[in-house]
Amino acid sequence: KVLLDTGEGIPEYIPLLQEALDKEPGAERATISQVICSHWHHDHVGGIQDVLSFLAARNIQLHNPPATAADASSAAAPNRSNKGLVDVDTSISSAPTGVFKFPCPDRDDPETQFQTIQDQDIIKVDDQTTLLTLHTPGHTSDHCSFFLKEENTLFTADCVLGQGTAVFEDLSSYIRSLEKQLNFLEGLSGGVDGGDDASPSYKIYPGHGPIIEDGPAKIREYIKHRFDRERQVLVVLSSTNNNYESDEDTESTRVSTMATATVKGAAGKTAMDIVKVIYQAYPATLHLPAQHQILLHLKKLEEDGKVKRGDEQSVEDIEDVVWELLPQTQANL
Repeated sequence: KVLLDTGEGIPEYIPLLQEALDKEPGAERATISQVICSHWHHDHVGGIQDVLSFLAARNIQLHNPPATAADASSAAAPNRSNKGLVDVDTSISSAPTGVFKFPCPDRDDPETQFQTIQDQDIIKVDDQTTLLTLHTPGHTSDHCSFFLKEENTLFTADCVLGQGTAVFEDLSSYIRSLEKQLNFLEGLSGGVDGGDDASPSYKIYPGHGPIIEDGPAKIREYIKHRFDRERQVLVVLSSTNNNYESDEDTESTRVSTMATATVKGAAGKTAMDIVKVIYQAYPATLHLPAQHQILLHLKKLEEDGKVKRGDEQSVEDIEDVVWELLPQTQANL
């Protein structure tokens, strides 16, 4: 077996892991051969030492999977080079055998050294278990998802959640990762356009929340949500009005005439100005976390050449930066 993520190190986790192994057919032979961590966050890697101690007590020894060359005709890795999982034990010579993660030097705990996995690495656990690694940054720079070929299942960790929306540290990377996941699944099925005749058969097992039965549809929903929010930000920046109204049942967004928020007008707005308009129906206690998300949207729009920082570019706190639309963006709204 392969263990994806280890929890955060709470005492209740190990008994649940033991119960899962004991329920396997031929439980006396149920083992874990590799531990793979999706990203550096504590709730995904914090239990590594507990897991290693548990496995040692059961005389279970982790080991490296053999290098596996990708079959160019395999549905698990379309258009993939003949790379496979190679030289994993040369990246960090002192790493514990069989514990893998995409590298994140600035964030990884130096006391927990990992062996390296890379994008498109194939891990062949046994004849019935083949995992393909997809590097899906955005939530974190090292974030990876994993496709289980034999069950047409995508393990998305914190990129796509079972409930609500995910947080991210880099929106441009995050959207590219969502598109990468969607393109991958659509490529397996010959193209799924989301129409009435589409029959997606790929489940998602998220890092948090319930199983998602229609994986492609959920990813499309995530992508649409982000672009809808981006559109909302642009509309608010373009308006001299103080208010914003969104029709949740349609894709349209518009500025309303109801005056309930105070903003600077079209000359420029801070992230919090935008939050107070878009999130005016939400409790003020949610405005601060929403500000962080809006700032990430503004940074992406700046990268895309759609907005700019106003005359206050020298301010120390990005929360105080006044953002303005570029003329070509205003013309295209």
